[in-house]
Amino acid sequence: MATLTQRPSGGRAVARPQDPFDQLFESIMPAFFRPVRMNELAAEGLGTKPSIDIVDRENEILVRAEVPGVKKEDLSIEVQGNQLFLSGKHEDEAEQEQGNYLYRERRFGSFTRSIQLPEEVDSEKVKASCHDGILEITLPKAETAKRKKISVQ
Repeated sequence: MATLTQRPSGGRAVARPQDPFDQLFESIMPAFFRPVRMNELAAEGLGTKPSIDIVDRENEILVRAEVPGVKKEDLSIEVQGNQLFLSGKHEDEAEQEQGNYLYRERRFGSFTRSIQLPEEVDSEKVKASCHDGILEITLPKAETAKRKKISVQ
């Protein structure tokens, strides 16, 4: 079941799925007690941070981020010590659909992520590539962060 709701910013009404429990809760409780829903946050341009995976390998750290629809030139990657800063933007299509949206989950806007890495990396040797909406960042560990075997004398 979908319900039409007016955006707080005065935009067009959009339909969103709603289960019967939510309908009952909203009819009993005032609006300020209503739980926040992720699709409402997305409709307001919030909650657009990409999902990430971080893999700790012997000599490097691999970060994968989902960035579907984001152009390479709209991505920014910065490294400082053991911090990775990722930002980008995904713009809405310039040409709007004919008619009114009944339901919309696709997200548009900008995002920033600050990721604390488990170890310091060599920022001069960081490589990044993007294929099929997956950004892959390879961060070689700094020499001081690499594990070294010490022999006992």
